[in-house]
Amino acid sequence: MLISVDEVKEAGLLLELEEPLTAFPVLGEIAQSGSCQFVGPVTVEVKVFLAHEMVEVEGQASVRANFTCGRCLQEFDLDISSDFVLTYCRELPHVEIVDDGDDEGAELSAEDMGLILFDGDEIDLSESIQEQLVMALPNSPVCDEKCKGLCSQCGMDLNTGTCDCPPQDINLKMAALKDFKVKKR
Repeated sequence: MLISVDEVKEAGLLLELEEPLTAFPVLGEIAQSGSCQFVGPVTVEVKVFLAHEMVEVEGQASVRANFTCGRCLQEFDLDISSDFVLTYCRELPHVEIVDDGDDEGAELSAEDMGLILFDGDEIDLSESIQEQLVMALPNSPVCDEKCKGLCSQCGMDLNTGTCDCPPQDINLKMAALKDFKVKKR
C-alpha cells in the first residue's frame, strides 16, 4: 500500500483502497492462530497532505472478522474499524531542549514524537494500518453485551432458554472455606 510523495499536491490526495489480507502478514498470523477469521479485504480510506516537511495521513481502515463468542461459543461477524492520524517524515525535526541544569540531555526518538520515519519518495502504509487494525481487535469478543453465556452445570446456551439446573449459591472465592470449622476456647 504505497503512496508516492510526489503525487501529494497542495490540496492533498484522497484514496480509497481495498487490499487483500495477504498484504498484512500479522493479520494472517492472527487468522492462523484461530483467534478469528477475516472475511473479505481490508478497506482503507485516507486523505494525505503535506505539512511542512512532513506527510500527514488521516483515515480509516476496516475489515470484517468472524469470532467465537467468549460466553456462548457461537460464531458471529464483527466489523473492525480504526480511525487514525499518522505523521511521516524523512528525518527527525530539530528539537530545542531547554537546559534544566542537571547536565543530562534528552534524546527523543521518532516514536516519542509520534512520527514515523520513511526513506525515498514512497510511503508504505501497510505496517501502520495493520498495527491500527490489530489494536482495534477486541480482547474478549462477545456476540452481544447482553449474552448470557452457557450454564456452568449443564452447558445449555442460556440465550435460547433456561435450564432446570438449581442456582449455585457458592461464592467461588470462598468455596475452600465451606467446610472450615473453628474451635471455640
